[in-house]
Amino acid sequence: MKQVNHLYILSAFALLLTSLFSVGFLHPDEQYYTLDFAFNQLGMLDNLQTWELESKIRPWTLPYLYVVILAPFKFIGIENPFTLATIARLFSGCVALYTLIEFTKTFNSFLPESRQELFTKFTLLFWPLIFMGVRTSSDNIATCFFIVAVSIILRNISKKTLLTGGLLLGLSFSLRHQTGVLSLAFGLWILFSKKVNPTNWFKFFSSSILIGVLVGVGLDSLGYGSFTLTPVNYLTENLIKDKISSFGVSPWWAYFTLTIKKLHLFGVLLLVSSIIYIKKYPKSLESVLVITFLVFHSLIGHKELRFIYPLIYISVFMMFKVIDFNRFKKSFNFLFVVSIIGTAIVSFKPAYTPMKFYKFLYSFNQGETLELYTFKDRKGRYPDLEMDIYKRKNLTLIKDAQIKKESFYTFTTKYSDLEMINSKYSCELKYISYPQWVLKFNIFKWRDRSNIWALNYCSK
Repeated sequence: MKQVNHLYILSAFALLLTSLFSVGFLHPDEQYYTLDFAFNQLGMLDNLQTWELESKIRPWTLPYLYVVILAPFKFIGIENPFTLATIARLFSGCVALYTLIEFTKTFNSFLPESRQELFTKFTLLFWPLIFMGVRTSSDNIATCFFIVAVSIILRNISKKTLLTGGLLLGLSFSLRHQTGVLSLAFGLWILFSKKVNPTNWFKFFSSSILIGVLVGVGLDSLGYGSFTLTPVNYLTENLIKDKISSFGVSPWWAYFTLTIKKLHLFGVLLLVSSIIYIKKYPKSLESVLVITFLVFHSLIGHKELRFIYPLIYISVFMMFKVIDFNRFKKSFNFLFVVSIIGTAIVSFKPAYTPMKFYKFLYSFNQGETLELYTFKDRKGRYPDLEMDIYKRKNLTLIKDAQIKKESFYTFTTKYSDLEMINSKYSCELKYISYPQWVLKFNIFKWRDRSNIWALNYCSK
């Protein structure tokens, strides 16, 4: 028991560090469709920059959840958006920690006793779960609600857990509609596997799911100012009109290659062990969930690994079910050390590196008017610093290569521009997104391919 408690503390510490230092987002949706919506309702952001407002396809459940979390801090005078975003990540981390604890407690019981400690140890500190655990995205929070719901129902099927779990599943759907596929598969499995009495299934489970869905409808209607069914709108825009394919289309097997590409060795292990598990236990809940969700998302042209994030939890369990790591202790220790290294990296590495520039600029010479001469980025466009909530006041970006002032600030995103500025003028570096000693090593010409954001104060 002491060992488990120590693991909970370590997992909490990892999530805390990641909340503090993994600034920014994995995907822009995390900012533009969650935090920006919340900041808008808090009166901190006037304009929401998204075409999806008109089509009304984005749920408001998660933004309103963060409004509830952040409003007390704004009320006591905390209005720095970077601080509020950190608080939001800390909340997400708390939800993720609770999810990890519930998940390991429940699914441990489906493993041989000899494997339970290793499963708990690995899962609580597995770097993808730690990194995603602090994200303020619907991918993360909806997954957490789903995993907790499944865990509490499987651990003890009763009227109370059916009510609580059903409500969480309904809210999970309201947070991210795609999880409805998982909830449907889970609901039918516990019904037809005779785990749940049909009367209780309809009376307690289904009705509480409906309540969670109606909560989402109410919040969506409140957010958009009129009665809105975002699931219908989402289906119409992205699946019927196929708007989602405009963001890129991949073949059905892309999730296999994405898993290996993003998770490397762990991706191979999770894939292989999941396939073995499904072949061995085709009628199990885990197999039903993986097959259903993977087939559903594989039929949709646009694919991103974050879309199937709930399957990582399930696949980790599958891996420990088919592999007895007690017989391969050296292999487990190697995997665990590599995962810990990954956790250490994501704990301190920004999820979106330019966020550090936004934060530096926000407080740099605060209160003064600041003019920055800008240079075209790698796509041939002048940077606009488009995240308005983090953009400092009294800032002007000058899109002109002809510098007319005797002393001036420059904002560059390419190392070649930084070198050019330093060669032509006498400059003092105020900020750069990479440590300067790292820039001395241009192995494989990484500097020439990287976005290196820098702020210089120069004079002629």
